[in-house]
Amino acid sequence: MYPYIYQSPGLTIGSYGLLLAIAYLIGRWYFLNQLGKSAPEIKNSEILIIMLLVIGVIGAKLMFILKNPEKSALLLSGTGFSSQGAIIGALIATYLFTFYQKAKLYKILDSAAPAAILAYAIARIGCFLSGDDCHGIPSELPWAMSFPEGIEQTLTRVHPVPLYEVIYSFIIFALLLTRQRSKTKPFSQFFTLLGMWGVCRFMVEFVTTNPKIVFFMTGSQFGALIMALSALIYFWVNYKKIN
Repeated sequence: MYPYIYQSPGLTIGSYGLLLAIAYLIGRWYFLNQLGKSAPEIKNSEILIIMLLVIGVIGAKLMFILKNPEKSALLLSGTGFSSQGAIIGALIATYLFTFYQKAKLYKILDSAAPAAILAYAIARIGCFLSGDDCHGIPSELPWAMSFPEGIEQTLTRVHPVPLYEVIYSFIIFALLLTRQRSKTKPFSQFFTLLGMWGVCRFMVEFVTTNPKIVFFMTGSQFGALIMALSALIYFWVNYKKIN
């Protein structure tokens, strides 16, 4: 593991912080590129980026604390974020932006879907390299690993949960890229992201160390279930319209 890329008496560069910055820059570039193609009429997109960053980070932090109240000490730290909280924050920011700009919500959400999962995959690489407390339960599987030099050290072989998330995130990204080449209904890309992300995260939560707090599910698992169900409802309603 490489929790720190560079260390000196006056400067420390953590692998998670570095990958998080790279994730933001690549996600921002990809999102603006897609938005420029699908909705060139939308102006002030840089303001939207700032809103997504600020409100998304606030949402990610607050949701993490809500799901892990025992870790409230991390409220002002550079670690401890919830991807589902970031989604909620991003949705609020996007709605506010479209309301004042009189823009079409679906164009922004569909353009943001591939960028969001791509950025998430890169950020999770940072989690894996840093060896933080995102690892899973003990396992004897061939690919299980220990994190003796991680931020949250463990000598026991465990499920490399961040690595699982990296793999399924890139698969979702590839699928969204494929769907971009064909004409899709409004919000289709966004709900495809929610559905696949929700199902994958729901399954992965079975091997995490997160406590079960909602109907025998972890907080993240419950949120993932809502994501998957919302996508199921969207596609069911649209299927009914077609038939």
